[in-house]
Amino acid sequence: MTATRQPRRLARLLAGAALAVGALVGAAAAPAAAYEPNPEAAVTYQKSDSGVGVNVGLSQGGSYLGTVVFDAHSQQLGVYDTKNDGDTFYVHVSTTHGGVTHNLGTYSAPGGENVVDSVVKDFDLPEGTAVDIAVYDDPALTDYIGGARGTGAAIA
Repeated sequence: MTATRQPRRLARLLAGAALAVGALVGAAAAPAAAYEPNPEAAVTYQKSDSGVGVNVGLSQGGSYLGTVVFDAHSQQLGVYDTKNDGDTFYVHVSTTHGGVTHNLGTYSAPGGENVVDSVVKDFDLPEGTAVDIAVYDDPALTDYIGGARGTGAAIA
């Protein structure tokens, strides 16, 4: 091999190694992938004299991931992520009252080192308001997991 070919070969080898290390570092820094397949959503309702609350429990492969709770009496939404796996779920809430639908926002538990990460949101809704709860696997709200919507919605 000639003297001029060795530096080129070494430069190509170093460039290839740098690209490989960069790809590994980029993959390690990327956020966790969405749950695949989607978790199972078990929906239960709690009837009370003030309305109908809902609990959406999420599990996957026998592992409990978290829960979404709407309490009709306190008109509170709680999102609880019980698994520190680098992933979360997104809860979109809307209401229908008097034939008009209102977007109340999208909520997710902040990721952290706590055993349970949570966010609680208080609402002030007219009595009898239908509350749609939709749980998604992505922040763009395109990968629906489950929830309580339409005729199965919670009632404030």
